[in-house]
Amino acid sequence: MISGGIVVRSSYMSRMLKFSRTSLFGIGLTLFLVLAAATVPWTREQPRAATDIQVSTEQFSRYIEQWSEPEGYFDSDNFISNETSYLHVVDELKKRVQPGGIYIGVGPDQNLSYIAQTRPLLGIVTDIRRQNMLQHLWFKALFAMASNRVEFIALLVSRETPRVKPDASFEQILEAVRTSPTSDKLFQKNLTAVKTVLTDKSRLKLSPDDLSKIEYVYRTFWTENLDLRFSSIGRGNAMMYPTFEEMLLESDRQGRHQNYLSSEELFRWMKEFEAENRLIPIVGDFAGSHALKTVGAFLKANGLHVSTFYTSNVEFYLFGRPTWARYVANLRTLPVADDSVFIRSYFPTYGRQHPLNMPGHRSTSLVSPIVPFLNAYDARRILDYWDVVKP
Repeated sequence: MISGGIVVRSSYMSRMLKFSRTSLFGIGLTLFLVLAAATVPWTREQPRAATDIQVSTEQFSRYIEQWSEPEGYFDSDNFISNETSYLHVVDELKKRVQPGGIYIGVGPDQNLSYIAQTRPLLGIVTDIRRQNMLQHLWFKALFAMASNRVEFIALLVSRETPRVKPDASFEQILEAVRTSPTSDKLFQKNLTAVKTVLTDKSRLKLSPDDLSKIEYVYRTFWTENLDLRFSSIGRGNAMMYPTFEEMLLESDRQGRHQNYLSSEELFRWMKEFEAENRLIPIVGDFAGSHALKTVGAFLKANGLHVSTFYTSNVEFYLFGRPTWARYVANLRTLPVADDSVFIRSYFPTYGRQHPLNMPGHRSTSLVSPIVPFLNAYDARRILDYWDVVKP
């Protein structure tokens, strides 16, 4: 790794990626440009990150700071997702998304599964809440601290790492972690280690309030263990949502576990991705004035394009308001290709069930092309929210 720059090493690509230097908006952002890349589909046996690109520690910290905008409000801590259908799109993503693009997403750790399955060059997670950015930094620290997925899961809920058989199932691993001993002493030890990784190793500029929020996130996972649920502030509806364990054990449409922790290979790939600083969490509103526009300008300046944009159901909250036009305008600043796709989550808020919904799931996860959506918007064919999510 070269200080202040990016080094690309390729262990399975047919030739080295070439780079040139560029400057973005005069603020000193420098990146060796990817000019040519031979893309080879990843295999399940490949544990390393898809293109082995490394972002320097200094760049990582700078991108977070300079791409972010002031945070807004959402009525949930959103520690985990409530989209039980989130893995139903995995097979379609593998068919439609080529490795080596740029992933943009929103929210907590469901992004890690999408990234591990699509293998982008970079992942950018933007969320209106600063706490979400800090939670992803917490994940980053845990990846650095854990040597395998059992250790990682144990660290997530601050339990002693259990001994499990090499052939233990995912369910057995989670049960072993659930029942593993814990203590306040262990929690404080792990919390201190997380802060040290982020402030000393990653050299991130975190305020006392940031560190307090990281402790709040970690303490919640520790206290609630694998029974942690999504909840909305003031609605009292937490018990209607699945637990963290249930979310981890969700499957694709064929009943296969596809979460980033469901196999050692997926975990190791994601650990490498995080170690290379290629998951960049920022604070940004889809309809905001800075974050997406700045990301879009950065990608264009470096010849990169968005391959996957996970919007969750954020568009539902924007549609029919002035924020909708601002969101679409921001979307246009992102460089996309003909095969660029959305991952969307639909909830039957008004009682209209989606035809792609699987029984037993309130949410329906969808893969939709981005370019036809923009064309439909221009042609004024997006008349209501159903026009956004219909098949």
